[in-house]
Amino acid sequence: MNFTLQDIAGVTLAFALFPFVLVFPGYVCGWTFDLFDFRSRRLLTRFAIAPLLSIAVCPILYYLVASLLSMNAALIMTFLFTGAFLMLLLREKPAFSIRTVPRALVGAALTWILIALISLIDLQLGAKELYFSVASYDHTTRVSIIDAMTRTGVPPINPSYYPHHPVKLTFLYFFWYILGSVIDIMGGSFVDARVALFASVIWCGLALMALIAFYLRLRDAKKNNGSRKKIWIAVALLAVTGLDLLPVLSFIQARASAVGDVEHWNEQITAWVGSLLWVPHHVAALVAALSGTLLAYVARDKPLKTRLIAFAFSGVAFASALGLSVWVTLIFVLFWALWAAALYAQKENRFLIFPMIFAGLVALILSGSFMLGLFSASADGANAFPIAPTIRAFSITDVAFDAPSIWKYFFRLISLPLNYFLELGFFMFAGFLWLKLNRTQICKNPYYLAETLILCVSFLLGTFARSTLIENNDLGWRAWLPGQFILLIWGADALDQLFLSPRKSFRFSPASKYWLLVLIALGVCSTALDLFSLRFFYQLTYGSEAGRVIYSAREAYSVINQTLPQNSIVQYNPADIINRPSGLYGMRQSVISDRTSYGVPLDEYNAKVAEVANLFNLTDVRNWDEPDALCKVNDINAIVLTERDRLWDSVEVLKNNRTPIYLDEHYAVFTCGG
Repeated sequence: MNFTLQDIAGVTLAFALFPFVLVFPGYVCGWTFDLFDFRSRRLLTRFAIAPLLSIAVCPILYYLVASLLSMNAALIMTFLFTGAFLMLLLREKPAFSIRTVPRALVGAALTWILIALISLIDLQLGAKELYFSVASYDHTTRVSIIDAMTRTGVPPINPSYYPHHPVKLTFLYFFWYILGSVIDIMGGSFVDARVALFASVIWCGLALMALIAFYLRLRDAKKNNGSRKKIWIAVALLAVTGLDLLPVLSFIQARASAVGDVEHWNEQITAWVGSLLWVPHHVAALVAALSGTLLAYVARDKPLKTRLIAFAFSGVAFASALGLSVWVTLIFVLFWALWAAALYAQKENRFLIFPMIFAGLVALILSGSFMLGLFSASADGANAFPIAPTIRAFSITDVAFDAPSIWKYFFRLISLPLNYFLELGFFMFAGFLWLKLNRTQICKNPYYLAETLILCVSFLLGTFARSTLIENNDLGWRAWLPGQFILLIWGADALDQLFLSPRKSFRFSPASKYWLLVLIALGVCSTALDLFSLRFFYQLTYGSEAGRVIYSAREAYSVINQTLPQNSIVQYNPADIINRPSGLYGMRQSVISDRTSYGVPLDEYNAKVAEVANLFNLTDVRNWDEPDALCKVNDINAIVLTERDRLWDSVEVLKNNRTPIYLDEHYAVFTCGG
C-alpha cells in the first residue's frame, strides 16, 4: 500500500465533492436574491462570487440545520442546493467556453493546488517510510473534530474526553469542520476526515483568490483601472511574506527550526500560505466577514427591498464568520462600530447606520445558540478572561528579560517598528508608500476609509492585546489577517503604479523601487523556506527510523478503522503529548487526549491523564487481568501500544494470551476490557 497515492486519490475526490457545499449553495443564493447583481454577470464571474457567498452562508446554515435537526438533514439540504443549481443552469443555459478562462487564472489555481497537495499529504519514501507535514501539529485537532462530527453529529461529542459519558464539544469555533464532515460523509469509504480537511484548505485558497479579484473589481470600478494585471499582481503577492528568512538564518535559527516552522522565531504574523495550510478556518472567516461587508456597502443605492435582503445576508455572513474564527470576527465587529461612527460624522452616509445595526441583530440571532454553548463551556473550563492587555512580544528583545518587567515592555514598545518590519517586510514599506500617495483621498473614498479603519483595528488589537485561552497568542496572530489583506491590496496598488500605470501622479524614487523589489524577493524566499521546512523537517531531522514509526502508526490505525465499530473507545498513552498519529489517523473516541481538551478543567484533565496512563505504565504483566480491569474502569475497548510504553515490554505475554488486532516492531493494538 502506497499511502502517498492513497492520499492523492482521496484529496482529489474530496476536492471534487466540495463544490456541493462551497459553490452550489452560493450560486443558488446569489441568483435567487440577485446578490452582487449576480444575474447580470458573466458565468465565470458568477463562479468566482459563488464560493464567497457559500462561505458567507453555509457555515451558519449547516450549523443550524445539523444541530437542530441532524447531519442527514444537512445532506438533504446539500442535494436540494445541487438540484436547484442544475435547474438554474438548464433554465438559463449561459454561454461558456473554456477559451474564455484566463490562462493566468488556471495557472494560479493549479499552482496553489499543487503547493497545498505536496505540503499536506503524507510523503512515502521507500517501502515503509512515511512522513507527515509539520502542519500536522494543528491538523490532529481539526481531523479529530471533523471525524467526531461525522460519527456523532453537531455539535460533536468531544473525541478526546470521555468521563464515563459523552461530552459535547462547544468550546471552540468549529463551523468550518461541519463542511468537511459533510464531504467526509458524502465520500464514503474513499474520503476520511483527514483528506476532507486537506481539500478544504485547497478550496479556501481558491476562495481567497476569488475574494481578491472581486474586491478589486468593486473597489476600482469607478476609476476604470481594475485591470486583470493588477488582480494578478495581488494574487501573486500571496506568495510574499515578511523577512523571516533573515532572523531564521542568523542568530535564532535553533528556536525556529526546533518546530520546523520559520514563523515561530517571533510573535508571528503568519504568511498567507502558512495561514491557509495551518488555519484555513481563520482565512475563511476573513472571506465571510469581508463578503458580508461588501454586501452591505454595494447595496447602499439599491431599492429598499434589495437593501434589506443584502443587509440580512450581511448578518448571515457575520454569523458564519463568528463560528469560523472569533478573533477575526472581533476585528470586523470593532471595525463595524468605527465605520458606523465615521459614517455618522460624514453625514451624507448616515442612512447606512440603521441597516448596519439590522445586520448585527441578524448575526446575533442566528449565532445565539452557538455563543451560548461557547460561553457555557468557557465558564466551566476556563476562569481567566479570554483577552488581556500586553505589548506585542519581540523575541530579539525578550531574550534579555525572562520574567515580565517594565523594561521588557518598554523595549517591546520602542522595538515595534523593527518588529513589524521583520514580520511584514514588503507590505509595511508598500503600505507607507500607499499612505503617502493617497492620504488626502482617505476620507473621500469610502473604500479607502474602510481599509484604513480595518488596518487600524488590526494594528491596535494585534499590538496591545493577547488571548489567554491557550499558551499561543491566537488573537495576536489572527487579528492581523484583515490588516494583511488591506496591505496586500495596497501593495498591489503600489506595484500597479510602479510598473503598469501610464499616469504616474506619484513618482517613486529609484531607492523605493529598488527596495520594493528586494523586499518582494526576500518575502518569496521566506515563504519558500517555510514550505520546504514544513514538508521536509521530519525527514531531515529525525531520519528514516521516524519514517518507519509513522508508517507503522498509520497502518495500525488503518486496521483499527477497518475492524472496530465506530462507537469503540480506543486509547493510546495520554502521557504522550501531541501524539500526531492518533489525531491524524485515529477515527475513534478516546477517554482522554490533549487533542481537543478544550473546556476541560485543568485539574480534571491531569487527573484523568494520570489515571489512564497507569494502564500503559504496567510492568511485569503475566496475563490480561490487570490491563482488562483498568480498561473496564475507564470504558476502554482497545489500546494502542508503542515501543515507548512500559507495557510494551510485556507485549509477548499479551499476544500469547490474546490475538492482537495489529502488531509490528513499533505498534501493537489489542482489544481490552472484555
